Amino acid sequence: MKTELGPTDIFFPVPAALIVSGTIEHPNIATIAWAGMVSSTPPTVGVSFDQRRYSLDLIRKTKEFTLNIPRAEHYRETDYCGLVSGRKTKKFETTGFTAIPGRQIQTPIIKECPFNLECRVTGEVELGDYRLVLGKVVNTRIDSDKVRIVDNRPMIDIVQVNPLVYCATIREYWNLGGKLGDAFKAGKELLSQNREG
Repeated sequence: MKTELGPTDIFFPVPAALIVSGTIEHPNIATIAWAGMVSSTPPTVGVSFDQRRYSLDLIRKTKEFTLNIPRAEHYRETDYCGLVSGRKTKKFETTGFTAIPGRQIQTPIIKECPFNLECRVTGEVELGDYRLVLGKVVNTRIDSDKVRIVDNRPMIDIVQVNPLVYCATIREYWNLGGKLGDAFKAGKELLSQNREG
């Protein structure tokens, strides 16, 4: 049996992303749960902002932003960045996060976040009270101790990254827990059974 909830915004888990806007001299951080990869070619992320957000104003001015994935232990700082407005608060100072220059864009990344995407805005879509901002990924940065090269490909050590995730509706922060299987391999037993049957 299933309980019907009707139309909701429940979707979980989602990354608890820290979106940096502005410049290295005047950066701002916003906590955004509605963010994710929307295309591989070109690599593009979508980030949904309430239209009243200060960050959205800054992104519209610079046409760029960074998406930073915090470690699970930074859940307090991440939550804080979603509770206060950058119009009145210098969030880097309050949280102790460090802004370091982007390599391909003027907007900084957060040093303490192990995974960072530098993005240039390619479009914006109106969705009721929200604006979906599309950003082409122009550079990806990861802490060197959290990646290794295998067969000339970067392999991310997700345990070391320990990304923070958000569970909407119940309003809780979680980490990922443990590995269950390998994508594009775990279902091969069922695939071979179906071919045989």
